[in-house]
Amino acid sequence: MRVTVLMENSTPSSRLAARHGLSLWLELDDGRRVLFDMGPNDGFLANARSLGVDVTEADLAVVSHGHYDHGGGLGAFLAACGDAGRDVPVYVREHAFEEHVSGTPERHHAIGLDPALATDPRVRPTGERCDLGGGLALFSTARRAHPTARSNGRLMERRDGALVPDRFLHEQSLIVREGDRLTLVSGCSHGGVLNLMDVAEELAGAPLTSVVAGFHLMDPSGGTVEDEGLTRSLARELAARRARYLTCHCTGTDAFALLRDELGGRVSYLHVGSRVTL
Repeated sequence: MRVTVLMENSTPSSRLAARHGLSLWLELDDGRRVLFDMGPNDGFLANARSLGVDVTEADLAVVSHGHYDHGGGLGAFLAACGDAGRDVPVYVREHAFEEHVSGTPERHHAIGLDPALATDPRVRPTGERCDLGGGLALFSTARRAHPTARSNGRLMERRDGALVPDRFLHEQSLIVREGDRLTLVSGCSHGGVLNLMDVAEELAGAPLTSVVAGFHLMDPSGGTVEDEGLTRSLARELAARRARYLTCHCTGTDAFALLRDELGGRVSYLHVGSRVTL
């Protein structure tokens, strides 16, 4: 599988735009193509063109969770596919179009998706498990055996008319099996990357060889980064597993430096324009 980053927080290229968000183009060994997340707006489309990628040729698309920085470009993607005469299914967790905000109940701002898109016939709601066939599967989990990011505490959902802590029922991750290689692709890993890895390996019945994900170790809204001790503890846990890690977006460069101290060359940071073969 080859991974091309269409949108991320940073880029070394003057011809590509960087925004707080994520969009990945996955080219599988069997020729299938998957668009995983769509960034905060239509900027990923311009980056894709500059990189020689036609996202309307995707066989399917996935929105990892109901936050604008991962699905804000959904409307632009659907419009582009319509213009190209392509009917690409977009798999979105069934709770993703509900209201999501960041901050506190007294002072907050909206970070959700456009609810008007929920009724588009190309949008396919998913449950806790969704087998896409050919070694692809989506899953969600409420398991929290390992710690999750402290910055999750600033994220809320509306339930029974009140803003309450987000349970992240709208988050889903992708498992890709290709031969003896098993890859986990996650947007922000709000449920905790170790928790997601545990469930992915149980579902697949094999250890992961690669993880492509944001680890949510920084909070742009609150202007904070995860506690250094917790980040180093996570790095040690990741190092004890066999996978290779490609991280980005909500991990942040400060946390990445700590991860690299422990993991060395087993962890890499993805920017807009990065191309990696797994």
